[in-house]
Amino acid sequence: MSDTDTHSDTYREIGRRPTAEGEARTLLLRRHCAGSVPSAWAACTEPDRLSRWLHPVTGELSIGGAYRLEDEAHGEILRCEPPHLLAVTWSQGEGGPATEVVVRLAPLTERETAVELEHGPIPDEVEADGRFLDPVLNDAPTGMWGLGTRWDMVLISLDRYLRGELDEPSAATLDEHSPEVRELADRCGLAWASTVASATTNRA
Repeated sequence: MSDTDTHSDTYREIGRRPTAEGEARTLLLRRHCAGSVPSAWAACTEPDRLSRWLHPVTGELSIGGAYRLEDEAHGEILRCEPPHLLAVTWSQGEGGPATEVVVRLAPLTERETAVELEHGPIPDEVEADGRFLDPVLNDAPTGMWGLGTRWDMVLISLDRYLRGELDEPSAATLDEHSPEVRELADRCGLAWASTVASATTNRA
């Protein structure tokens, strides 16, 4: 792990947005990443680059086309507005519910880009094995490897790739069994737990 892999470099927010079924919860992350907007856009949209920091991707990579991220998710490409906005549906497992992931890129300087990722709608709570779980946290109170923490690790991988620190796909580099990665994930999870608690308090 490098000095750039800090949980405090990411902004986290639990939001709400209207849907056909009513108000739904979303999560939002924002991180300042190395590199220009065009380089960040290429990293997020070109298959050979995606495989270096996320997962190999296949499919018809154009608006309306279907994509598949190996061992991760699949969906449809909804919007593509180079080099600033990409929106896709996101499903894990066959027949699973489709949510939406939106990535927005904005220039900070010639060598730094603000990367914003929004995922939703996500349920407030789901019940499993007789207990309630928060999908953002998954393993309260630390939230390790819950949905929010996983997206944290994705943005850290992107930043490391743009800094030229990744030579292998992130699946090998950000090994969840590594003590360093687990420690980082734990810190991210605690940050999400605080974010969720604040959002819950504000709604009360």
